[in-house]
Amino acid sequence: MYKIIRNLIVLVILSSQVVMAQTKKPNIVVIMSDDIGVGDIGYYHKQLTGKEPIVPTPNIDKLVDLGMQFSDAHSPASLCAPTRFSMMTGNLPYRNTNSPWGVWGPDRDAGIEPHFTTVARIAKKGGYSTAFFGKWGLGGDWDSRPAAISGYQKNDKGAPYYGFEYSVALPEGIQNVPYVYYENGKFMKISANSIITRIPFEQLKYADEAKNVKEGSIADSNWDPTLAGSILTTKAIAYIDKQVYTKKPFYLYYCSQAVHVPHSPPAALNGVKIAGATLGTHGDMIVELDVQVGMLIAALKKTGLYNNTLFVFTSDNGGLNENEVLLKAGHNSSGQYKGKKASIYEGGHRIPFIAVWPGKIKPKTQSDIPIYASDMVATIASITGISLDKDKVLDSADLLPVFIKGDKKPLHKYLVHASQAKDGPFYALRDGDYKLILKGKGMKALGELTPIELYNLKDNVQEKESENLINKPEQANRIKSMMKTYLEIRNDGVSTLF
Repeated sequence: MYKIIRNLIVLVILSSQVVMAQTKKPNIVVIMSDDIGVGDIGYYHKQLTGKEPIVPTPNIDKLVDLGMQFSDAHSPASLCAPTRFSMMTGNLPYRNTNSPWGVWGPDRDAGIEPHFTTVARIAKKGGYSTAFFGKWGLGGDWDSRPAAISGYQKNDKGAPYYGFEYSVALPEGIQNVPYVYYENGKFMKISANSIITRIPFEQLKYADEAKNVKEGSIADSNWDPTLAGSILTTKAIAYIDKQVYTKKPFYLYYCSQAVHVPHSPPAALNGVKIAGATLGTHGDMIVELDVQVGMLIAALKKTGLYNNTLFVFTSDNGGLNENEVLLKAGHNSSGQYKGKKASIYEGGHRIPFIAVWPGKIKPKTQSDIPIYASDMVATIASITGISLDKDKVLDSADLLPVFIKGDKKPLHKYLVHASQAKDGPFYALRDGDYKLILKGKGMKALGELTPIELYNLKDNVQEKESENLINKPEQANRIKSMMKTYLEIRNDGVSTLF
């Protein structure tokens, strides 16, 4: 009898130790903004121009003071859909054999093949609760034909399918059908009387030139894009509040609708004026994004979870630079970089990346090593204690040594970029300080590639055409070698990591 009691006591002690070990694992919150360039963030604007920002972002700026910002961070692609594939799998977009240029539409399969893993499944396997909020952008299982409205009551291939235990998702954000929220894969009504129907163009709040393709879109009958930020933050904060009562750490992936078009700022969010806060609706949406970040940070602090949370802010691609008033006033979404969203140039994929982790990441620090935002896949695996199969996750590097020790050792042997720009496609390879830009002849295959630009980013990060080295005889061998490397990476499935 004594042995039984003793064994029970030992079992209880061991169980409590396991629980303690679980609670010591940090919570992980990753915020991915939509179409935010480095110049959209007040801190970067002031750093690059020496002037006060035209569009203030005090909450995001504070993250820089509290943690580490990366000066050479890149999105896996210059557009959102391919980036979202990489953020889930740790693989660059071209490894998606189903949609190497991104999953554009709710009736497309995500292309996350059975042998791929996902960041949510990794976290879940590591003992984490997992949650997703916001723009999904990885397809679905719907039929996009007009007669299929009745089929939009659920989505069997959304966030839950890929490992998120709780989710509130907009399948295509605020820019494409269905304009419907899905909670755990099921239709979430905006109002009690909501139904899924076809709504008039005016309800979408798009610019007039989009009417020919947006009229009669499938949506919640009470659809209003100005509500998106409020709905998503409210749901995310409610989730955070509930985590206080659980014994498991959590991974929360928050994909804001801001600042993708249509720019539909609400009158206010969390008591802060949004509409009319800046010189244009683009700027107003940046303000809304900043408020969303502040609300999530406040929720973590209120619940006492903040001090044990790794908080990361980043973007899916470069900024927009489409508001002439803001541009004339001095607000450049790309900062000092050439190009913008969809471009092969740095402005298309150079993004803000800020990490805060109280007691772990030293405040007010900067890392200059080149990274991808999708390096968070391997980083989360490292934090959760899950070993990655290097044959399945080929392009994601563990950032923990950088976060904790300020390690300066390069993680990526190469950076690979691609652009669907109308006069392209364009491809690029970065090897050290050098970036080679190639022009292709077709979207479906690499075809014939022509080297058109070569830049030494150390001396010419602005990619000034006057300093294009492509025709310099002394660079001929470098160009030949870089082209060979690029083709090996693309054709032979070579990893981009050291």
